[in-house]
Amino acid sequence: MDVRSAMRIPRYRWVLWAATLAAAVFFVLEMGYLSRGHGATAARGFELLDTLMTHIRNDYLEERDPVQTAEGTFRGLVNSLDPLSAYLSKDLAAGYKALTGRETETGLVVLKRYASFPQVVALIEGSPAETAGVKMGDLISAIGGRGTLSMSLTEVKLRLRGKDGQPVDIRVLRGNDTHNFSLPRALLFPAPYTFRRTAGQPARLSIHRFDAGLAEAVKREVLPALKGRRTPLVLDLRDCQDGAFDEAVRLTNLFVRVPDAGRFEGRDGAKEAVACPAEAPLAAVPIAVWTDAGTAGPAELAGGILQEAGRAKIVGFKTVGLVGRTSLFPLKDDSAVLLTTGVFALASGRRLWEDGLVPDVAIPFDQLSEKTYLEKTNPLLPKL
Repeated sequence: MDVRSAMRIPRYRWVLWAATLAAAVFFVLEMGYLSRGHGATAARGFELLDTLMTHIRNDYLEERDPVQTAEGTFRGLVNSLDPLSAYLSKDLAAGYKALTGRETETGLVVLKRYASFPQVVALIEGSPAETAGVKMGDLISAIGGRGTLSMSLTEVKLRLRGKDGQPVDIRVLRGNDTHNFSLPRALLFPAPYTFRRTAGQPARLSIHRFDAGLAEAVKREVLPALKGRRTPLVLDLRDCQDGAFDEAVRLTNLFVRVPDAGRFEGRDGAKEAVACPAEAPLAAVPIAVWTDAGTAGPAELAGGILQEAGRAKIVGFKTVGLVGRTSLFPLKDDSAVLLTTGVFALASGRRLWEDGLVPDVAIPFDQLSEKTYLEKTNPLLPKL
């Protein structure tokens, strides 16, 4: 018997692939990325799809399983929309839903855009990644033996995190060299924030993630040390990417009262107002905000509101602009798509989505040391 004939893919699997790809194209059309009211463009899209499938089925070197290929199609369709949108396989979707904020981590802070390698933009001080010798600027080409080029930012983060100290293997590109690391995972930040006071320096409130209840915890545990005093404070948002936008708004409201802080803009002109309407118990405390290349999402929103209200100067590095609200849509096979459904603009109309935060006092990427931050910040705050 001809081995090639015996291993031929059954016709019904090609029919299934055709159906899934047609559904994928329909999904993109509905989202408005290929066509919005342009029937001719849609027709050409389906014609191209049919031609492409015919060539793969009849002319490609080897027989390929179309169902497996379909997953790659889904990943490409969704992951290419923007840095926050992602197609999540069944296992990844389950991992995303199970996130608690108390996952173990390597200490890598990464950013990624479609069809590019994840880049290390920051390293948590004293973390396994820093101890192992990973450098800022390294490109991660593989995680756990899987290539990262087609991964979404969400998938990269999920694969780097864990539930215990089990190491994760990564391969990085550094210039013309390749390096392999086995990085243990650790619970780097048991609490969502750290507050500390050091003699001769401003007090520092470092936000690690915007967990539910963060603002109340800060009000209860930090406010008594600051209220009624003019002790200068640094709101340290470096390396902070995770958490809820609503919690970022509540924390911001501790420092400033802004009836109109901005809005999330959705599809077809839909707008969701954002406000900090309550009295701000820390309104008299002088503050500065620290950012770096790892500051993203809710942290950008908080910094942007404080900056626009004239409440704080931002010191550090320009942020990436990932202030987008996402929604998870489960699929029938227990996979899911994570889609950006709203992007944030400040009350002035300035969008933080894609534009990010522009520091009032900029620090170059290669000078983002603690010493430089303090040197740039001290002139902005009252003397101790």
